Amino acid sequence: MINKIILLTLALFIGSINANELFHPSQLKDISEAYQKPDAYGSFGFGMHSEIRALYLNRHTAKPSTPQFRHALKIIETTPMNALIIDMKNVKGDLTYRSNFSEAKRTRASRYATIRNIRSYVRNLKARGIYLIARIAVFKDKRQARTYPSRAVHTYGGRIWRDRHGEMWVDPFDPRARNYTLEIAEEVARLGFDEINFDYIRFPAHKGLRYDRADTRANRVAAIDSFLQEAKNRLHPLGVKVSVDIFGYVLWNRTDTHIGQILERMAPHVDYLCPMLYPSGFRRGSVTFSNPAAHPYDIVRISLRKGIARGVAPSKFRPWLQAFRDYAYSRHQYRERDIAAQIRAAEKLGASGWLLWNPSSRFTYVNERMFALIGYDRVEAPRAVRYTPRSARIKKRAHTASNHRKRSFKNKTAAPAKPSPLEILRRR
Repeated sequence: MINKIILLTLALFIGSINANELFHPSQLKDISEAYQKPDAYGSFGFGMHSEIRALYLNRHTAKPSTPQFRHALKIIETTPMNALIIDMKNVKGDLTYRSNFSEAKRTRASRYATIRNIRSYVRNLKARGIYLIARIAVFKDKRQARTYPSRAVHTYGGRIWRDRHGEMWVDPFDPRARNYTLEIAEEVARLGFDEINFDYIRFPAHKGLRYDRADTRANRVAAIDSFLQEAKNRLHPLGVKVSVDIFGYVLWNRTDTHIGQILERMAPHVDYLCPMLYPSGFRRGSVTFSNPAAHPYDIVRISLRKGIARGVAPSKFRPWLQAFRDYAYSRHQYRERDIAAQIRAAEKLGASGWLLWNPSSRFTYVNERMFALIGYDRVEAPRAVRYTPRSARIKKRAHTASNHRKRSFKNKTAAPAKPSPLEILRRR
């Protein structure tokens, strides 16, 4: 018996040596220094699972001379933030740079380019160790739809359809419309971006529109899937990652929500799924809470758990988080604690990173204090953070003022009357 135990121990020891010879962590390529500052992960309790922490810059604020751009660089220099996600093609079809693509020239997509020397721009940012993501709007594209009307989404009356913002869309079934955006994505990838992020990769959330094919769930889903597969085939050989923005509801709904997005179908074609988990983006009473905006930690946590429960790996998710005012309901400003609460939820669920959205690219509350609030040992749990809607704050201030007036009146009536000079003389 003793001999068997000795032989078994010896076999396990030899096996461990062989395993170390076949694989050792030191053999992995260390890319951490390429995209982060020294001690960036060590500060505030972050681990390697939080790969990308990005700020959004729209095509106007991405211009180097803007205060928002300078502030974004300062944030990256002084906090663990390490990435920028920059508009390269917006929903109007405008490009941030000067394109050499012939069809983009015909649509005059670069007419209002805000970055003149894009190669120098990318080179300088990467020299700072910043991971660069190019955000590209896909099927919402006014310039392409107006220049090439046959590619546009039409009404059954034959007119080019416009959404409630007055913008035009191109038909997701049309191979010419799809190729237009993929050509631009390839061009951007060759400029040196690390990742291409596709937004508006969906059908309009509107019924009664005319497409090249029947507007059925099967057709919609197939169109989105095939576009993403083609994008992966064309972009991965260029050495870039592919991510895709999806509605937050996609993690909750099993249907395609009439836009062609189904979680399980999209996941295999991309490196990262970026659900837009803005608490203010969920309608009241639609997802567990009567006022989702008041529960920033729980909305992100529950949404990601639902996605993971459907078989998608946690590391596949890199959610968009809210760093702007609750525009829909209470007008509550999301400050350090509210942003930290969302980040903490994404970290807890094992997301590979997160993207902070502010449409005007103003990140006043992204600072060292916000990161300190995310620490696992030294600070209170974000879910314990109290949220007071604007209407409740106003009501509370009014109640406090009313109580103050009542106390003042009570004190005045209870205090003894000041004696008159005549009474003072009589007492003497």
